[in-house]
Amino acid sequence: MYYKTINIPIVLEIGENIFVHLDDILKKNHIYFKEKILITSLELKDLYKTSVDKLSFDDIIFIKGGSYEEAQEVMKSITNRDALFVAFGGGSIIDAVKLVANTLDLTYITVPSTLSNDAIYSPIARLVKDGKKQSFGVKAPLGIIADVNIIKGSPKKLILAGVGDLVSNASAVKDWLLAHADRGESINNFALALASLSGNSVIPYTIDDIRTPRFIGDLANGLVISGLAMVLANSSRPASGAEHLISHAIDDLFPERATLHGLQVAWGHLLVEREFRQPESDYEKLLVFFDRMKMLDEIERDITFSKEEVEQIILRAKTIRDRYTILSKV
Repeated sequence: MYYKTINIPIVLEIGENIFVHLDDILKKNHIYFKEKILITSLELKDLYKTSVDKLSFDDIIFIKGGSYEEAQEVMKSITNRDALFVAFGGGSIIDAVKLVANTLDLTYITVPSTLSNDAIYSPIARLVKDGKKQSFGVKAPLGIIADVNIIKGSPKKLILAGVGDLVSNASAVKDWLLAHADRGESINNFALALASLSGNSVIPYTIDDIRTPRFIGDLANGLVISGLAMVLANSSRPASGAEHLISHAIDDLFPERATLHGLQVAWGHLLVEREFRQPESDYEKLLVFFDRMKMLDEIERDITFSKEEVEQIILRAKTIRDRYTILSKV
């Protein structure tokens, strides 16, 4: 008998005003640990003090997130080997907790305060180390609890970054198929299908929808399923192609001008479709969608590079990791 086992989240709860019911959700799913530690920012704790005070945390650790060095400091303060981490915050905080939990071999759940990227359920953590963003392989969380009311109160820019990260799956899937055709790279068709389906989940929406429960639910589900595709493939391949290499190249070459990962990925997605995927380009369709979501306004405001700088970015993207994409043919 042949079979494959994968880790899937034990808990996936998406709804309105559910953060305050965290203890009940864990109990309902038979999740018990000796201690429960909240890791969040001081700002979020103060903003949602009423909910936090109603929950039974044994300790609260405040971090800014996004820094490898800060994650290392957090590790030194953890002494209990039977603790559940609750990562409450955006992608930067969640990624820091991922690294801590992975290094200490402890378990964590994510409670996103926004949906700026697929950090809520991906086996990758992006942290700044020695002044530059780097990727670290980590274990996926035990569960995700996404409170719609908290997420819809986050800045529009962060939510749009999450849209950009999710929609870019279309580009990553094209590159995976290209690597299969040109280099014989193996493909997990189930992971490929999950990546494609999740990437398309927010396409019907407009900017007017982004604070509605339905949109936030679809975006959260899409990001989780995208993360599951990566877990299934045991690689970021289903959700990371040339557009992600371009974003990483920006982080590497121009760290002081880098912006949100999801916006950089969206910019890279547009660039790849316009310049390199002809004649089978989806550039016009992507442009229409980004215009409908007002994504172009955010991209134009935050990302400006000269022609020479774009050439530098492309050259660096081609060499930043050993991954065959459309850029390999340039």
